[in-house]
Amino acid sequence: MPVRAVIFDFDGTLTPLTLDFSLLRSRVEEMAREYVDPHVIDAQKDQYILEMIHAIEDEINQGAPGFRDRAFSELDRLETEACRNKELYSYTRDVIANLKEHNIRIGIITRSSTKVILTIFPDLYTLIDVVVTRDDTRHVKPDPHQLRMALEALKVSPSDAVIVGDHPTDIAAGRALGAVTAGVLSGRCSRSDFARAGADHIFEDIRGVLNITADGR
Repeated sequence: MPVRAVIFDFDGTLTPLTLDFSLLRSRVEEMAREYVDPHVIDAQKDQYILEMIHAIEDEINQGAPGFRDRAFSELDRLETEACRNKELYSYTRDVIANLKEHNIRIGIITRSSTKVILTIFPDLYTLIDVVVTRDDTRHVKPDPHQLRMALEALKVSPSDAVIVGDHPTDIAAGRALGAVTAGVLSGRCSRSDFARAGADHIFEDIRGVLNITADGR
């Protein structure tokens, strides 16, 4: 069956990964100490940053409004700084153009914000058919909700789509819906990381995806 859509992650997939996740976490934790006891923060040590923010917001339960907005504002600031002078990978636009020439719909799902993506990819909406960021839903990868949102907007079934990313969270989201999954080594994860996650394909970078779309799988 031919591939009808390719859904990409952003950081580490279409553009170099420059975020300092330790710094992001430490700043959010520092802010959270103004709202909750340390044990609440410690309980989130194994969670990703966005999930940690939402869990702490739930713990506050309207008792001290403003934490979530402050936390996301700080993330936006730090992420925008990390993106300063950063560009898409040199091959990203060529891959997107090739896919579109073959009538394949293109989407992006990311845990980043729309503001941060537009800093790097200002003509985003002229080239990409659907974009789902953390601004659009609380339920981000590895939860499959972002991918479901993108595919529903494109009117493409998961079995006709490929999700491509540089982290096992991308693979988890795709596997949950039955999409074809491809891990790329252009971020910080290894081939063994993707093998353990159950990726259908592992490529050096997104150019490998053209091999899937050319033969239908």
